[in-house]
Amino acid sequence: MASMISNLTTAQIAALSTNVIAGLSTEDWLAFSTNQIVALTTAQMVAISTTGIAALTTTQVANLESADLAALSSAQIRALSTAAIAAMDSADLDALTSVQLAALSTAQIRAIETADLAVFSSTDLNSLGSAQFAALTTAQVDALTTAQLVNLGSTQLTALGSAQIATLSTGDLNALTSAQFQQLGTAQIAALTTTQVANLESADLA
Repeated sequence: MASMISNLTTAQIAALSTNVIAGLSTEDWLAFSTNQIVALTTAQMVAISTTGIAALTTTQVANLESADLAALSSAQIRALSTAAIAAMDSADLDALTSVQLAALSTAQIRAIETADLAVFSSTDLNSLGSAQFAALTTAQVDALTTAQLVNLGSTQLTALGSAQIATLSTGDLNALTSAQFQQLGTAQIAALTTTQVANLESADLA
């Protein structure tokens, strides 16, 4: 089948039934060219098995339309390799729904590039669970904007570990509301550096 796929035109690819798409093997998917991947319809994308999704290369994923990615099920999203997640651009990630984002594994979360994470909306960030937020690397946390941090929910804020807290800038910490600051746990407070504590606003220390 793989050798046959490589000879199909984009029009023929787009005409393949969803049943055929669902039955394609890993070898078949690796035979798809960039143009053939782009030719897939949204209905065909939804029909791809999780094994097929996992087989997609970074080049193939990078060339998928945002609308196609947004149509994938949570199981399909979770099947994407970490390399595929890293290959997605800001528009692709922004197109994902809250349900899809919540389905990402901690390894996939860590694979999101800092520049892409920086454009996440508050809704996007607050759709992440505590385990997902705790999985963020210090570089990813450092990339979050002050506007993003000040709109974090308690679940996300309290999930930050000591190393993540220590990477926050003075401006980030002072931007947090008094209510947010009071939600920080003792371990998080203890993780603050002397520089961070010295520059905290009096309202936060109250």
